[in-house]
Amino acid sequence: MILLIFTTTYPYDAVGEQTFLQGEIEILKKYFERIVLIPKEKHERLLPFSQGIQTQLNFADNFSFAKRMFAFLSALFSKDILRELKKSTPEKMSLAYLKRLFFFLSGAKITQNWVLNWLAAERTSAADVICYTYWFTEISAGLGWAKRSEPQLRLISRVHGYDLYEEKYKLWPLRLNAISLTDGLFADSDIGANYLKEKYPQFKEKYQTALLGVKDPNGISSASQDGALRLISCSSFHFVKRIDLLFEGVVAAAKKRPTQKIAWTHFGGAEEIRKNYMRRALNESPANLEIDFPGYQSQRELIQTYLANPIDVFLNVSSTEGTSVAMMEAVSCGIPLIATAVGGNVEIVQKKNGLLLNENPTPDEIADALFNVCDNRETWLEKRKGSRDVWQKRYNETTNFEAFAQTLVEIRKR
Repeated sequence: MILLIFTTTYPYDAVGEQTFLQGEIEILKKYFERIVLIPKEKHERLLPFSQGIQTQLNFADNFSFAKRMFAFLSALFSKDILRELKKSTPEKMSLAYLKRLFFFLSGAKITQNWVLNWLAAERTSAADVICYTYWFTEISAGLGWAKRSEPQLRLISRVHGYDLYEEKYKLWPLRLNAISLTDGLFADSDIGANYLKEKYPQFKEKYQTALLGVKDPNGISSASQDGALRLISCSSFHFVKRIDLLFEGVVAAAKKRPTQKIAWTHFGGAEEIRKNYMRRALNESPANLEIDFPGYQSQRELIQTYLANPIDVFLNVSSTEGTSVAMMEAVSCGIPLIATAVGGNVEIVQKKNGLLLNENPTPDEIADALFNVCDNRETWLEKRKGSRDVWQKRYNETTNFEAFAQTLVEIRKR
């Protein structure tokens, strides 16, 4: 059996997919005779990956504007696609939607052509191949279109956040068409799977939860022993992460309790934005508050930092989430969580390991949650054990990826 894995960047050294896929592929290679990684984008440096894993880096060469335009026109004049567009195109088309449609149709057509050409060039039977897209995007749709010519091809996709929650992100063209052509759609949270079942119930047999996971760090973080409150967060500076709100909440806590020493460290984010926040910290932080934005760390570096330094709580105030890798890393190290009650947060944050804020907390509400940690030390020490328990039962990499790999094999054998 051959597994084609379509990614955005992996195996290039770019933030994101490598966190999960490096560990997942180690398990998948036990089940498939051949695994091929196919990134959509090229970056400067390839990561080291397991011996025997192959790549097809030329896929990324197909997404120039000229090639997109040709593919778009080819897709637009297809009778099947025109028929589907009439069913799904919104009555009031905006310029933003038309732009979205261009990138979607062109990307899907490019993918369709590429995989059919690959099968022919490799002289490989579609009956031996399962395509796996890490995100449910136009790449998934294009592979679905390829199944019209090669019906024995199998196709599954993971689905996370921006590629799932249409109301909060973007309208995806031909959504029903894309879902209908998959053999399985795997949400990274129960919330996500239920969202699909409610929004597109006609395909409910295709939806499953396939939790992601992180490795056992072989250690746990410690709590502060000197009365200080040490906070961490980890994410990009994307607007849904609401770093401004988090900043305001931490500053509000420090101002409300000027005798409470607070230290907040945020990992991740683009260099220029990080520098802006550091300048802001210098101007707005009261004397009892230390703020640091050290930038990106690899998963290994981040875990080592967590294990080597006292950390009292991990913070997340996103407006929407799938299942946050950063929160999984935190619970694997026994760090309690405070997070907004959105998306997968409501599954990873439980009473035994943290505290849920409402979906749109104020800075004062964030500050009050931080005081809960200060004022109930014994309770929050116990929550550290709860975090490890949540990781072991729900986000253990080996357990989750073994189950996922076995499901893929079953789908390919159908």
